[in-house]
Amino acid sequence: MAEHLSDEEQLENLKRWWKENGLFTIAAIVLCIGGYFGWDNWKANQQQKMETASELYQQMMEVAIVEPGQKANDTQHRLVNELATQLKEEFGSSQYARYGALLVAKLAVEKNDLDAAAEQLRWALDDADEGLSLVIKLRLAKVEASRDNIDLAISMLNGIDAQTLSSAYAEARGDFYLMKGDKVAAYEAYKQASELATDIDSRVAPVLELKLNQVTPVSESVQGSSSQNSSEGDA
Repeated sequence: MAEHLSDEEQLENLKRWWKENGLFTIAAIVLCIGGYFGWDNWKANQQQKMETASELYQQMMEVAIVEPGQKANDTQHRLVNELATQLKEEFGSSQYARYGALLVAKLAVEKNDLDAAAEQLRWALDDADEGLSLVIKLRLAKVEASRDNIDLAISMLNGIDAQTLSSAYAEARGDFYLMKGDKVAAYEAYKQASELATDIDSRVAPVLELKLNQVTPVSESVQGSSSQNSSEGDA
């Protein structure tokens, strides 16, 4: 009898607890289940957005295709700009929108519209991932140098860990210093670019060598020539 009463008491306690806490328990379960499916749907939605953004960028690249040595015509410029605008408006936070801005900037440079190119590159730089931001900074610096903002261009590339682009950054600084007529600084930058060049940069080695020869100090040229003559004499 005592055990029977104990069971009834436990049942009453369970009923009382369920009455007090059951609603919250059900709500927690619903939220957990809803949260799981909500997160799953969100991920699927994000994936769909990225696929659509990728398709738009692919369309941009296809529109911009030209024969070697040719430049995009007015119709291509218009279509590329329209697609880039759509990318910005609908997928502005994506990296594809930034790729689109870089393509628009490239076409603007071909038309010598440096102001438009700089505007596109500045927009693309905002929220770009680390690797892409290094590419954008390099291109923007070159555009600024072409706009006669050479000191600004140099400052944009100084003090940056350019990682795999270190040689390209140093070469660009050399170009900028040469534009200023500072051959000493240009020589040091080109020399650094040559030292930082990797196997991937090997194709630009002949260009770097030409640039170095263009700004090599006379003393080093004479010293190099003397060493060569001495070696030939010993032979």
